[in-house]
Amino acid sequence: MGGAVGAGSLLGVAGFGTDTATADCSHPDSIVHLDYDDYDSWDDVYRMSNGDPDNLTLVSNPTASGESALQLRVREDAHWGLSTHYDFDDGLFELNGRVNFALNSNWAMPGRDAPTNCRLWNCAIARGEGSAGGGRPDGTNGWSNRMYVSTKDTDPEGPFHLLSNTYHMGDGDEGIGDHDYLVDGEEYALGSPEIEPGVWYEFEYYVRVNTITNGKANHDGVVRYWLDDDLVFERKDISFTEDLDDNIIDTTGPVGHYGGRYTAPKNLYAYYDDHSMALNGELEFEYGGC
Repeated sequence: MGGAVGAGSLLGVAGFGTDTATADCSHPDSIVHLDYDDYDSWDDVYRMSNGDPDNLTLVSNPTASGESALQLRVREDAHWGLSTHYDFDDGLFELNGRVNFALNSNWAMPGRDAPTNCRLWNCAIARGEGSAGGGRPDGTNGWSNRMYVSTKDTDPEGPFHLLSNTYHMGDGDEGIGDHDYLVDGEEYALGSPEIEPGVWYEFEYYVRVNTITNGKANHDGVVRYWLDDDLVFERKDISFTEDLDDNIIDTTGPVGHYGGRYTAPKNLYAYYDDHSMALNGELEFEYGGC
């Protein structure tokens, strides 16, 4: 699944033990580029956990580059398109990824007075019951960070805003799922980017698990998002895990899930192209990473 190439000085697992702090800037173990032009089917690249496999396909138009992109459908009156995963067999402490995405030109999310949300990307997941669906992360049973588009403080016909959803341990004994909207006035938002239907955007994400001291999670896990070169979201206070062996980053990939108790008002299509990842380190982009 994709090609991994060496990336110079390797990070390995340094900086992620007990009573240690993570490095502010690190070189990856390897870099993976997923060129959809090289595959005959999406399941040559990703694994599916939920939804209908017919809702994801390779298409020749539109693309951000090359000859093929992924088209993900959420059917009218449904929640799931599907959830996909590029799995990391040994788990990661850091993941820095980049992907181009677009919404179809007539994407719309009407029908609610409260914000309507649609999940587009699984940024980083530790598998387990604490990673989604109302689960409560306890430091050993999974966690997640996912990116959504939302009607928060905007029009249901678009343009849309972004949402970062994180299942983590929180400050007490019971884990929580935080909705952090990328709109002006929100605590962790560094911008209020607008997502126009029919336009390609370059989304970069970085997730780093927290350190542990004396068996307890420190509140220093990191999530950052960039959109078209601009840093638009940053949290550096997250407690994801108390188990650096079995509760770290397992998977990432495209997803389509509409709403919670509400369903898609019509067939909706999202598109993805040019997925790249730095494993246990940071991509050396001109604007992100080191």
